[in-house]
Amino acid sequence: MIDVALLIFFSVMAYRVTSAVSRERPVLVEFNQSKTLGVTALLFPLGPIATLFLLSRSPILSLIAGLACYLPSMIIARRMIQALERKGTDRVHGAISVASQAFGTSLVGLLYSIGTFLFVVIVGAYFLSADA
Repeated sequence: MIDVALLIFFSVMAYRVTSAVSRERPVLVEFNQSKTLGVTALLFPLGPIATLFLLSRSPILSLIAGLACYLPSMIIARRMIQALERKGTDRVHGAISVASQAFGTSLVGLLYSIGTFLFVVIVGAYFLSADA
């Protein structure tokens, strides 16, 4: 059930970040920043989907897929925030806000992926030790 709620949350955030990046495109071009954040944000909804389908096969594959969905956006957003904060102009506040949203969403996705992985491994270890 939580996977469905997170799928909806990540879908909404992917739309918000993608549309905001396209809205802030002139500022990003002016300050020579990459617009790939909008593209990598489209991977957000794939995290819960990958977890649902890959967790039963292998928790490691599920973790790798989760990291692949959220880590690129987190890295790009962090670099964008650092670069735009150094500019020191008021025009970058909207772009910093977009990058902050993407960073926060990526952080939530990474915590979800790692938390799910740890839960499955700990529960699996418990049941293996209970059988012995």
